[in-house]
Amino acid sequence: MRITEGHTDPGAIATVHVEPEEASILVSLADQLQALLAEALESPIDDDSAVRRVLPDAYRHEPELAEEWRRLSRRSLIDRKIGFARTLSTALAAVAADDVARSVPLTMDAALDWVRGIGDLRLVIADRMGIIVDGDEGAFGEPGLRDVYDWLAWMQDGLVQVLEAAESTAADGAGA
Repeated sequence: MRITEGHTDPGAIATVHVEPEEASILVSLADQLQALLAEALESPIDDDSAVRRVLPDAYRHEPELAEEWRRLSRRSLIDRKIGFARTLSTALAAVAADDVARSVPLTMDAALDWVRGIGDLRLVIADRMGIIVDGDEGAFGEPGLRDVYDWLAWMQDGLVQVLEAAESTAADGAGA
């Protein structure tokens, strides 16, 4: 995978050059995240620590306010997070189904969704590995999971750099 600034498509700020195997992994992870979040819609209690990490309480020390926030905001937050993951899987589905690498153009909105979706994936994987804060190695996890976690961090960082460059260019153009 390679992330570069710009693209020939109008409105695109970046291009992600992706191999089918990479796309398949990302589509699978994004689909699993969507399913996990959809299950969270059905249950008023978060039995899964990864869900609690992706959907933290807004008021940690005030249970009544936290409950009210969940009641009023939970569905829309979950829907938004499912949408971020869906943007990722939809953009990569054709590449995953093919046997040739492709370039995927990203608009500013799509790149933001990718960053947010990848962030949620990293939270779930961190929970599964026992990572509490950045820098932890984690206490457990399937072999290769750390590699996926680090790969997602690299990808997220590349997308953030592209977004920052696009914002800087837009700001320079606005000031001219």
